[in-house]
Amino acid sequence: MKKNLKTQEQIELQKSDEIQASDFIKIEKNLTSLGFFTPSSKITGTPKAKTISFTTFVGGKRESASVTIAPSVLHSLPTTADQDKYFAFHKIISERRREGEAISNPVGFTSAELLRLLDRRVRTGKNYDDITAWLKRMTSTTVISESAVYLAGRKSWVSDTFHVFERAVSFGRELPDGTVADKNYVWLSEWQLENINNNHLLPIDFESYKRLRNHIAKALVPILQIWLYTTQDEGVFEKRYEKFCQHLNISEYKHLSKIKEKLSPALNELVEYGYLSSWEIEKTADDKGYKVTLYHGEKFYQDGRKRLAQKATATGYRRDEKPSQSKLPLLNGERAMQAKGQLQSSATAPPLTEEQDQLINRLLEHGVHRETATHLVKTMTKEVSIQLEYLPYRAVKKNKGGLLRKAVVEHWTPPDEYLEAKKRQLEQKDAQERLQRRKAEATAAAEQKTHEEALKRAYFDFQG
Repeated sequence: MKKNLKTQEQIELQKSDEIQASDFIKIEKNLTSLGFFTPSSKITGTPKAKTISFTTFVGGKRESASVTIAPSVLHSLPTTADQDKYFAFHKIISERRREGEAISNPVGFTSAELLRLLDRRVRTGKNYDDITAWLKRMTSTTVISESAVYLAGRKSWVSDTFHVFERAVSFGRELPDGTVADKNYVWLSEWQLENINNNHLLPIDFESYKRLRNHIAKALVPILQIWLYTTQDEGVFEKRYEKFCQHLNISEYKHLSKIKEKLSPALNELVEYGYLSSWEIEKTADDKGYKVTLYHGEKFYQDGRKRLAQKATATGYRRDEKPSQSKLPLLNGERAMQAKGQLQSSATAPPLTEEQDQLINRLLEHGVHRETATHLVKTMTKEVSIQLEYLPYRAVKKNKGGLLRKAVVEHWTPPDEYLEAKKRQLEQKDAQERLQRRKAEATAAAEQKTHEEALKRAYFDFQG
């Protein structure tokens, strides 16, 4: 028994060490939300600008915004390979900021330093050439903002034309003062520098990110941090397929089979690494297109708890008080989900009951994805049962699965047709009960009359 207790304690300490060792970097938030990096392993031969339109809230009012990422003719659009280097560059910046250093221009670093962070060979000439090409691409790509770039220091959305790097000088090239560069030097644009020093940043688990192989999955990781955060209370994020493709600058297809063929490798990899718990691609409610539905994975909440642990350690935990996951507060989304009965620990979750198995099968019959059906039934059994009862009364012929899932998650109220049917059923039940009461009363009266007549006959027979 003591041995088991000791083993459990060791496990808890190991988990605590893992929390402390999580390799989070902080990247500037605008480039993530703007879809700056295109998911591709190759530089396109004929570079084309990409434009992304979306809405922002300024002073509580919804406003339209757009951004155009315009490549140079020589260097094309930045890809996910460039995103890898950009993240490694921000890791260098993050480590310097942790040491209390304010970031100012120029930011110097060696190519070997960047390659080691990316687990790349430091004695391969091509890798050094790739870094030089990356610096040129980051400097030459133009960002044309229409109320799309946020400046944290000024707290305002701006319309202007920007670059990410205003200037870059590679090792061995001449610096502005006439000396030869002993390393690479980058002059960050004014808006990048302002946002970094004002902490307008997004945390990324760099080590987990580096394990991903699919380029769409890698491009989605930073964007997911924003999409999932804004929908953490619901536990599900939806985006129209055409907007999804526009944001990532990937080809849009018309047929569902082709859409799934192109997106499933990336989305399945994100499920495998815990960024998502499941996903769906289905018809929109207006039946005019498709939408991509993403369910929050445990890693989203787990990463949040790890960052809380790191912050707590930095602001007051004693070294002998290694915080375990069980001691950390829940995130906002987890508290909301727990309050709704939608959150259970996988370690303590009870096995499915016969009723739950039946509900899952009913959801599958209506076209709900198996993982989604299981998740819904485990977390909202009663709500699933209620919405299945409502479903026959909803005016829907196509995409019943998508509507049913949305109804469960959002706790839709009963349709009028259901309420009217229930009212008729109650009226019929009341009428049947009244009829049965009248029959029972008539039967009782008849029996009473028969009984009285029998008593009378018995009395006269006795008198005679």
